[in-house]
Amino acid sequence: MAAEKEGVKAARYIANVLALAGSRGIPTAGLNFGPARQSNREFVVTPNQNPIRPVNLGAAVDLAKEMVEQPVDFDAGIVYIPGSAQNNAGLVRTPENLESFVKQTPTEHKDALEQFMDNPNIPPEKAAQLGKKAEEGLAKWWNDHNPRRPVTPTSSAVKKARIGANGDIYVTFGSSNKEYQYEGSSDPVKASEILQQLVTSPSIGRSDNSWSGDWGKAHTYLPKG
Repeated sequence: MAAEKEGVKAARYIANVLALAGSRGIPTAGLNFGPARQSNREFVVTPNQNPIRPVNLGAAVDLAKEMVEQPVDFDAGIVYIPGSAQNNAGLVRTPENLESFVKQTPTEHKDALEQFMDNPNIPPEKAAQLGKKAEEGLAKWWNDHNPRRPVTPTSSAVKKARIGANGDIYVTFGSSNKEYQYEGSSDPVKASEILQQLVTSPSIGRSDNSWSGDWGKAHTYLPKG
C-alpha cells in the first residue's frame, strides 16, 4: 500500500472532519466571509436558535497530524542472552504485552483520537488532547519504533527482529551478527502480526529456522523445496 504524502493525508482528514460537522448541522455561526457581491455589504451567517458548537480548526489540525502514518520502522525489543536456550522465558504473556507487538488499524487509531470530540461539554482543544492521551494508552502501536509495554522476549540465538518500511521482517542472529530478510506483508498491521508470531513463540531461534521452524519455513525467501 503506497504511503500518501503527509500533507495530503492531513488535508484530506481535516476536510473529512469539516464535512462531517456540516452533515451534523454544526453551524458556521458568526463567521464573516468578506464583502458580498452586491452593495459592498458584509455577508455574515446568522446564528440559528440552538447553535451547536462550531468545529475548532486547530483541534482538527492536531488530530490530522496524529492520523498521519509514517513509514514503519519497528523493533520488537528482543533481549539477547547467549548461552543456554532461553525458550523465550523473559516474555511475560499478559494480553496487553502480547498486543504491544501489533500495529493499530487506522480505524482503531481514529476511534481513539476522536472519542471525546462529540461531547458538547468538552472544548474541542481539550477533547483533542484527551483523545491523544487515550491513544497513547493503547497497547498497540502506531508510529512507534518500539513496543509500548515493557516486553522482554528473550533468545540465545536471535539478537534483533524488526519490521522494515517495505513490511518485511529482518532478523539478526547473535552468532554471526548478520541480518536476514524474511517475507512479511505490505499491510503494516499484517506485518506486525507476523512479527508477533515470531517473538512470542516458545523459542524464537527454533521458530525462525528456515528449514525446521514453522515460522521460518513459512516466511523464508530461501527455496522451500
